[in-house]
Amino acid sequence: MTPLKIVVLGAGYAGLTAILKLQHAKIEQSIELTLINKHQYHYQTSWLHRNAAGSHSVNDTIFDLKDILDLQKVNLIEASVTDIDPKQQIIKTDSGAYPYDYLIIGLGSEIDSFQIPGLKEHAYSITTLTRAMRLHQRILTILDEYRQTSMSRDLQFVIGGGGFTGVVLLGELTEQLPILCAERGIDYRKIKLLSIEYESTVLPEFDLELGEYAMQQLENRRVEFKLGTKIKSLNSNSIKIERSGIVEDLPVDLFVWTAGVRGNHLIEQAKIPTMLGRVEVEQDLTVPGYPSIYVIGDVALVKDPKGRAYLPNADIAIQKAKTAVDNLLLKLSGSDEIIPFEFKNKGTIASIGAKDAIGVTANGRRIFGRPVAYLKKLSDYQFLYEIGGWKLVRMQMKKRSSID
Repeated sequence: MTPLKIVVLGAGYAGLTAILKLQHAKIEQSIELTLINKHQYHYQTSWLHRNAAGSHSVNDTIFDLKDILDLQKVNLIEASVTDIDPKQQIIKTDSGAYPYDYLIIGLGSEIDSFQIPGLKEHAYSITTLTRAMRLHQRILTILDEYRQTSMSRDLQFVIGGGGFTGVVLLGELTEQLPILCAERGIDYRKIKLLSIEYESTVLPEFDLELGEYAMQQLENRRVEFKLGTKIKSLNSNSIKIERSGIVEDLPVDLFVWTAGVRGNHLIEQAKIPTMLGRVEVEQDLTVPGYPSIYVIGDVALVKDPKGRAYLPNADIAIQKAKTAVDNLLLKLSGSDEIIPFEFKNKGTIASIGAKDAIGVTANGRRIFGRPVAYLKKLSDYQFLYEIGGWKLVRMQMKKRSSID
């Protein structure tokens, strides 16, 4: 009997959770599991701000998939997906084509430049490990070149976006830049950190009190904020902004874009109906009209009971993956039952460097300060456990025992 081909795309939080759950599942039919991922490793997306600032190395952030997967049960394909053909049920990659009977799409999100002129050409980001490390290398290059000058002028690093990613990156930079400057004999006070946010407050994902706390802590570390400000354009050494109808040009030595992400272009390319590259999935996380395709992670658009789309994060990505696999297993068993996706809020924490953080607990309680920073470290391990159990936790504890 020909085995059923189940293909998972992507080894991020969602994809890795899905393939591990399938790997351990007891399935009566003969199946062939395949994971297609661009790299031979999984990396923790929620740690990329640390890679960018320099507090984490690449090794701290990645997990070799060969150490996690049972390769007797899973075919691991290192390849970039180039096309998804839902009608022919074939995945095309730069290393060949792979047919499927069931497909789980866990591809990550991409940068949305909002068509701001010059942003694609001149902005750095931390959406992937490669991009985060490229940003870190650029920071080192700027500092190394600066110390070869008279160092009379200030350097200005601009973070576009005062949401979750922008704030955690700023928190990390305020701790790591003084170290990098001291190593090069540079006065850290010559580095100006500027956050530009379109909304009237930072961290619009949280309430006003927590946003103001985070902003005050960062201002105490010499971060300047321009709120209610629109970015008009960007070039190699300046940025044009508009605030209260007034347009001005600001000098910029480094610009990092954290304000806009969208789904994956491959979903749109497959002619699957999307909203900004994200699929509004059925209750069981299948694609409308394609019951053999499940969409999880950042590219799955799921709404809360009030009709608002859940913001993508690691917690919801893992929960989507588990629900999708549970529904696939029911389908494979011959059942018509489905398990509707229901997000179980476990709380959210945003770090402001290593020793401060803000958050909201599962019951809505606001928390902030140094104790919350320790909770954030514990939650990092919780995510690892949710994905791959104690094996992943032990792997990370071994790598980071001297720090965590």
